[in-house]
Amino acid sequence: MSAISHAGKGAFTTAQVNIILQVTFVIFVLTLWEVTARSLNTQFWTSSPLAVVQALIHWGRSGQLGSDLRITLTAAGLGFVIGSLAGGLVGFVLGWARRLGDLFEPFILALYTLPKIALAPLFVLWFGIGVTNKIMFSGMLVFFMVFFTTYQGTRQVDRDLVENARLLGANRWDVWTKIAIPYASIWVFTGIRIGLPYSLIGAIVGEFVAAEAGVGFRIKEATSYFDTGAVFAGLMVLMSISILLLGTLKLIERRALRWQDARGAIANDS
Repeated sequence: MSAISHAGKGAFTTAQVNIILQVTFVIFVLTLWEVTARSLNTQFWTSSPLAVVQALIHWGRSGQLGSDLRITLTAAGLGFVIGSLAGGLVGFVLGWARRLGDLFEPFILALYTLPKIALAPLFVLWFGIGVTNKIMFSGMLVFFMVFFTTYQGTRQVDRDLVENARLLGANRWDVWTKIAIPYASIWVFTGIRIGLPYSLIGAIVGEFVAAEAGVGFRIKEATSYFDTGAVFAGLMVLMSISILLLGTLKLIERRALRWQDARGAIANDS
């Protein structure tokens, strides 16, 4: 019995195995990339991991990396918060008030179908070339992602359950806080998870259009000089930020929605 217990403690969990496989895959891809770039002499077009590291070291020593990250993350972070709050609130209101939702849904869909990159010059005209432009453009992208998921989630709230709650004496506040919002929160977090990368995309697009600093500006600058190593370095920075932020959001979501796990455990026990 003790031997089995000892063997169980020494075994890897599924999560640990996945992490090992993921790290192995990343190392394999980077090695293949470096070897291929050197053997085929394609550094000008594809760069190489070594060139990317060299560009990151140069940015770090010059202080550009920290400064650019602060500017980009400020714009993306504020845009993410504004877009999430606005999208969640408007989505919940229009999803709950069905007549109001039916009235305004075509107009929001029409705005959503507009090519967002074509709106970037207008945002420069409206908000200038400063950080406000990037915040608002980022917030707009996040708004649509959070709005549609919240809107659909709120519309799928069980209305029979709501009516039964009202018959038992629940007021409007009770219905919202005990039924509607908990049910829609699953959809809200889905929209937030989708919208998080879009907040970075919005900030980067804003920096492409008009900026004097930021990760997006460095990528654009490197592109104009055909410095593929610096371009890939900027892309790697953005990818790393996205993975880190999505991982953090996943932990927050798991903690905020832990009542789902408890409900599932109760159902399994029964």
